[in-house]
Amino acid sequence: MQPVPGESTGSFVNRLAHANGLGLAAFLDRVGQGEASADPRQVEKYPRCIEMYVNEAGLRYLSVLADLPAGLLQQDLPSLGADRLLADREDAAAEWRWPWKPLAGHLVRYCPLCSDALKVGDAVRLMSSDNWQVCLRHGYWSDDSRGHGPDFVQLAELPETVTAHRVRKGLAEQWGQAGEELFADAFQIAVNWWTRMPETMCWVQRAWTAGLGAREMRAAPLVIYPEAAALARAMLDFEQAGQRDTADRARWLESVEQLMSGWGVDVAEGRQALLVWLGRHRMGPPAPGRPAGRRHLTLALGHNRIASRTGSVDQRSCLPWQLGMTAAGM
Repeated sequence: MQPVPGESTGSFVNRLAHANGLGLAAFLDRVGQGEASADPRQVEKYPRCIEMYVNEAGLRYLSVLADLPAGLLQQDLPSLGADRLLADREDAAAEWRWPWKPLAGHLVRYCPLCSDALKVGDAVRLMSSDNWQVCLRHGYWSDDSRGHGPDFVQLAELPETVTAHRVRKGLAEQWGQAGEELFADAFQIAVNWWTRMPETMCWVQRAWTAGLGAREMRAAPLVIYPEAAALARAMLDFEQAGQRDTADRARWLESVEQLMSGWGVDVAEGRQALLVWLGRHRMGPPAPGRPAGRRHLTLALGHNRIASRTGSVDQRSCLPWQLGMTAAGM
């Protein structure tokens, strides 16, 4: 049985157990030492909630049980990477753990039609840096929610969200790290706006179309995606122009405020978030060398001092807001 690239270790182990006619609890006894619930029914719920980690010896055991090279497992299962392996015990015994919070990332459902095409049987969960995934092939949105509401959102009636995801991918492909980070900045501003103005009509309508509540937090990434993508393009224009004096910043701010008006976003309420971004991007970057490959863009000094090079969308931004903060916290 092959892992799905990006799959969580827990998801793969769960599928491997069932492929061998075993419950997950019984299968774990063969992987090594660990502590699980005494109720096998609770153990069966683990893969949808938390991630599994193993030590080096546990990886070798898993390799034998899956009849796959350890290197291949590490290539496809992010949580088996060398930086995610548990420290070996003195007796070098195989060990596994299911900590209540993943060490990094989010457990997000894999597209159901992709699962069907691969004939994987059980539900597959991916380890995703963001708490959502978009399948452009089949037009599905999934996230890490395990509460009420749909497991997946079909995007056929939300083509603007599909387009926004293509824009994000295009920024990353053309501009690499800088493209990803500009999208992250734009997304964080849109998070700020949604937190303060969740009744904005375009967002309410998208949430309803998706079968979600307008104020439901899991709806936010889905509904603000189009505005975040458009804002990221405007930010790219600003960075490329390299003109950062007071007049230039004022002209850019006015152009974005016109976009906000067209979206129905309250300009007076949303302006402050844009001013914070402009403050972080006030000073241009140092003159860099030009690496080969994709088009090169070095972002402003204030951005690079704060933003992470990897991680989730909020970590890759220079802006402090996070989904779930109160409007006052924003």
